[in-house]
Amino acid sequence: MEVAAAISATDPFDPGYRLLRRVFDRAEITALAPVLARIPSSAAGRRWAGHELVALLQSPPMQPILRKLAELLPDMAILRAVAFRKDADANWFVPAHQDRSIPVPSVALPPGFDHVTRKPDGWQAEAPVALLAKMRNCRIFVDRATIEDGPLEVLPGSHRRGRIEQAEIPTIAGHWVPLIGEVGDAVILSPLLLHRSRRATDPSGRRVLQLELIPSEMAEALGLSAC
Repeated sequence: MEVAAAISATDPFDPGYRLLRRVFDRAEITALAPVLARIPSSAAGRRWAGHELVALLQSPPMQPILRKLAELLPDMAILRAVAFRKDADANWFVPAHQDRSIPVPSVALPPGFDHVTRKPDGWQAEAPVALLAKMRNCRIFVDRATIEDGPLEVLPGSHRRGRIEQAEIPTIAGHWVPLIGEVGDAVILSPLLLHRSRRATDPSGRRVLQLELIPSEMAEALGLSAC
């Protein structure tokens, strides 16, 4: 496992992501089947936060995943988990965006947070850029992802711009990189990195499990529910 490849958003040479090969073995991924059995055919996927997240992370199939994740990204806690499936019934297009909203306990927001909204899994709000720059999203390839599957695409280096308004995104030049991979691969991204997903030309029903992580000390200081 490429433990040394975990990214640092302060590194001027950092593109904002690392695609890591064979992080998890096939048996570990296969064991996730019960966890991923009820992913809805929608762009929203299946989300776990708060008490549901605690139950998910305590489940036996998640234990080898969490052990390797702790090696890869030490001293970080999981704030939310999201599972997606892109198939013929949920062959969505996701425009370029940043992941700036994170779960919060209530409408009483910590300093620097704004744009609070209510979601089915609880409250969420837009976090300050200084916090987002220290967070990481880890996307685990549950299935093989090819160009035909409409994989996640990223714009390297775009996270260095900080907060990017939606109207500004079309003006940003760069080469979009599709993140294709095999079962057990993983990609670690800055939530500030611009990313998008095109519709699949040959949807295979590929699944992805994303774990959103925050430095443990920051989660505790802000009173955020992270595990």
